[in-house]
Amino acid sequence: RHERLADCVALVGRLTWRGRQFLPLTRRFTFALKGDVGYGAGYGSTDAMPFFENFYAGGPSTVRGFKANTLGPRETSVENDPVGGNLKITGGLELFAPPPIGGKFEKTVRLGIFLDFGNVWWTESTDLVAPTGFDLGELRYSSGLSAQWLSPVGALSLSVAYPLNAEPQDEEQIFQFSFGQNF
Repeated sequence: RHERLADCVALVGRLTWRGRQFLPLTRRFTFALKGDVGYGAGYGSTDAMPFFENFYAGGPSTVRGFKANTLGPRETSVENDPVGGNLKITGGLELFAPPPIGGKFEKTVRLGIFLDFGNVWWTESTDLVAPTGFDLGELRYSSGLSAQWLSPVGALSLSVAYPLNAEPQDEEQIFQFSFGQNF
């Protein structure tokens, strides 16, 4: 069993870069930049990555305003389900400030305004997935407001986002929340 697993792992190559930078502007305002780029491909006798290695985008941790893991290529079957891709580009800009009420909330709550962007692509040609190829014009954008609270049991993030250039196949989700993300 272990030898077969090692053989499967050796058939795929993935390279990812993820970065996040916080820049204090004033005592009250902080500007944040984030980015995530990934590429993967099969090698040897395998042309594509296995489906469980695909990259996904959309949702609270990538492009808010779009339903989690729904951006990018879809099956060409009747279900038209998202399948992810072998190339991913996501990023965002956000301006944070403490709440205007001050007090103990000033250290545990932050409010933000953001612009997110991203998508995934299937760069190999196939009849099972559409679209294929890479086109930066397919980047999706969203903008909105966020609130984060460092609660006694972990970080809670809420966002209200508006997709700026959604296409008919995109699944929008205006209100999103997550629990346990970094504060």
